Amino acid sequence: MPRRYHAGSCSSCRQGRLFLFRNLVTDDIYAHCEECEWGYLTPADIDTKGGFLTLLEEFDAEYAWNDSISRSVWANYTVVAVDDLDET
Repeated sequence: MPRRYHAGSCSSCRQGRLFLFRNLVTDDIYAHCEECEWGYLTPADIDTKGGFLTLLEEFDAEYAWNDSISRSVWANYTVVAVDDLDET
């Protein structure tokens, strides 16, 4: 069962969780809001609302795995693991 990771709530819409994804073109890890589709490349971008609208970007992405997260700018940021079974 895949494990997903999120980095808290979206600072733009204040509704969605920020799931961590891996850009398959650049290999960057970014936080992606499940509600408004806003993306953040770094934890600092969340605080400053310096993100980007992921729908306007041309790249494929997948949920980031723990080993990729641990080697990224998100390594020292608090992330929460969510199993698909946790969803209601």
